[in-house]
Amino acid sequence: MTKPAKAKARSDNTAKYERRRMEVLQAAARTFNRLGFHIATLDDVASELGGTKPAIYYYAKSKDELLADCGTLALDAFDTALDKTVTPEHTGLERLATFFRFYTEIICQDFGRCLVLTEPRDLAPESRKINLAGRRDLNLAIRTIVAEGIRDGSIRPCNERAVANALFDAFNGIGRWFNPKGPATLDETIDQYLEIFLSGIAASDPPPTKSPSPQNARG
Repeated sequence: MTKPAKAKARSDNTAKYERRRMEVLQAAARTFNRLGFHIATLDDVASELGGTKPAIYYYAKSKDELLADCGTLALDAFDTALDKTVTPEHTGLERLATFFRFYTEIICQDFGRCLVLTEPRDLAPESRKINLAGRRDLNLAIRTIVAEGIRDGSIRPCNERAVANALFDAFNGIGRWFNPKGPATLDETIDQYLEIFLSGIAASDPPPTKSPSPQNARG
């Protein structure tokens, strides 16, 4: 086999491995979300996947590793969502609204819901450190956006930490109870939450803006 052919074969094998790994992680997240992390077993994950437990060990050494990897994927998605809010036209309040729209969509998917439904204490010590650091960085990023809103006049003076914690507590609830088969769509639910929870911190006379409505923001 020529060198280019060998390189292509390695690339194909890597892509195949990553696709299968993602299938394993999605099965794990769905299982943990449905049964609860402590109750779920690797046999349950294998059943969800339609495979066998020994096959899972090729992609993860333990249930803890599966949970840690699911959490990392969710945190990566949140970082991407944060990047999408960075535009010169957005006020701090609009950035906040845009982020929590993206955030809610993520936590109503497999990996995001898995992160919301589990606690860092569920993880082994090393995985816990990484998970906690990711959660802390996300919280600090939201505090920074709140501070930006206070400076640009779109958010009334308030405690950035209290606002960030309150918003995460409120929106995380959607990931726990939202049912796509229920009477309200996810977009309608997000709209209601944004109206309820951001109205309390919005400045009474916000600055003018050229940006589109955060409710219609998409990236």
